[in-house]
Amino acid sequence: MSEEYVRHRLTTAQRPEIEMAAILQHDLNMYLDGLEQGSTPEDMDIHMGLLSPAQLKAVLDRLETLPYRNLERSIQPVEQALEQAEKLGIEELVMRARLVHADVLGRQGLTAESGSIVHEIHAWALEHQHKLILARSHRLLAAFFRRLGDNASALEHAVRALDHLPADVRAQTRMDHLMILALTLDETGAHEDSDRRFQEILDLADMHQDVQFALFALNNMAHTSYELGQAEAASELMARLRRLAEEHDVPLVALQLDTIARIEILLERPEEAERTLEPVILAAADLRMGDLVALPECLLTVAQAQCLQGKLDESQTSITEAARMIELQGLNGLKAQLYLQQSELYAAQGRYKEAYEEHRRFHQEAELMRSKEREARARILQYVFDAEEARRDSEHFREMALRDPLTGLYNRRFMDAHLDELIEHSVQTGTPLTIALIDLDFFKRINDTLSHEVGDAVLMHVAQIMTEHAVSTASVARLGGEEFVLVYPGMDLEEGRSNAEQLRYAIRTTDWRPITGSLQVTASIGLCTAAHRKVNRMTLLSQADHNLYVAKRSGKDRVVATEYQI
Repeated sequence: MSEEYVRHRLTTAQRPEIEMAAILQHDLNMYLDGLEQGSTPEDMDIHMGLLSPAQLKAVLDRLETLPYRNLERSIQPVEQALEQAEKLGIEELVMRARLVHADVLGRQGLTAESGSIVHEIHAWALEHQHKLILARSHRLLAAFFRRLGDNASALEHAVRALDHLPADVRAQTRMDHLMILALTLDETGAHEDSDRRFQEILDLADMHQDVQFALFALNNMAHTSYELGQAEAASELMARLRRLAEEHDVPLVALQLDTIARIEILLERPEEAERTLEPVILAAADLRMGDLVALPECLLTVAQAQCLQGKLDESQTSITEAARMIELQGLNGLKAQLYLQQSELYAAQGRYKEAYEEHRRFHQEAELMRSKEREARARILQYVFDAEEARRDSEHFREMALRDPLTGLYNRRFMDAHLDELIEHSVQTGTPLTIALIDLDFFKRINDTLSHEVGDAVLMHVAQIMTEHAVSTASVARLGGEEFVLVYPGMDLEEGRSNAEQLRYAIRTTDWRPITGSLQVTASIGLCTAAHRKVNRMTLLSQADHNLYVAKRSGKDRVVATEYQI
């Protein structure tokens, strides 16, 4: 712990209260600087419980890119920030903290759990049109789909993440968004566009003296050039990567050194590749979590370099150690690469039958992994979207259960409960309540003469007409078949009759020829108003139904309206 930090911490209690917030913010800045640089003392204690909303917002600004920089060091402060946000009870800060937490979970391999949280918060951001959270949720959705191998969806979200990003965010946040876009462009084959985004990162990193982001960008660019077999470009990027790290005295991590070693193999310099990875292999016992996970991959690169040099026994030792670590850490995704390297070593030893058998294992494992990836992708997507639907069950599925599937109008189940509520309100307030039952005339003839499909089209179009002509306070439902109901709260008999006549006329004068040809569509309407009377749903509907019967018997295409009679 630095002397300056200790001095500030020890003297905080003695300072006037007005300076407390500034001192705490100073401590927080030191703490977060250390986390980003990977050098924070383990015993540094920041009392998250003291943070104000403004301070927590500043912390979240920094934490949002920390999991990308240093996953291990982000875990504890992210959990503290989430706890603090929940204590403050400010929804915006809770959502931001949960997003950072979801990012940590995703990077720990908990893809389904992470995706579920991000989808939930994305829905919240859309509903509240919160620009920053919308941008960040798109960015994490891009990472989610990228982990699933759905590059098209990942790219779509990455583009939107950058589009929604506010102009005043930290440069590091913008670099983070540019990084996911560059990576997804790269993986969809848009290499020129990807390079342009990586160059934007490099420009920003240079402007803000952020060496770590520059190293990340150069490493990704170099790895792409290696995979494309572009030896000259890969060599140049490798040199830039090394030069930048040396200039700023920043140690390269295992995966960056592995990229360099692979490029050296591509350049036919296997001796250099082995030397490049020697520090990683020798320091295996002291590697941090991220580098330790990368160690088996580094060992396989070393094995390839040793094999190319004719150091076959040493290559086998490296492969054996890589196999042990792959099994120990459960890194099944590396098994195909393991079998391929073993096959190449057997071939170099002249053991062609064993090389062939190992190559068969490679192909079988590769196909098995593809199959497992497909199954895992399906399971994760199902989990995420099931969880998303479950959150909406209470609203979405309840709403769907109260809707008619053909017309989208409310159904009888909804109207029964709704009408009871409206009747009770009418009695309590002394306001009128009018209901109208609507039945299409000669509807059976349409079904029998044309088809049930045409009949369905008529019902859907009538539902649209009713919705367009209903006043804002009215409720519209399909009771079944060709029968509908309209409920007008607060509307007396004459207003109800007028509205019903307008509806009847609208149905009659609609141009039905595109749907029914020469058959005209009309409707009969029975209307009843309860004013200042205690009624029940069944008797009110019964009287409206009686009026509908009268309208039908009187020649159809008309409205019959009465007040409720006891």
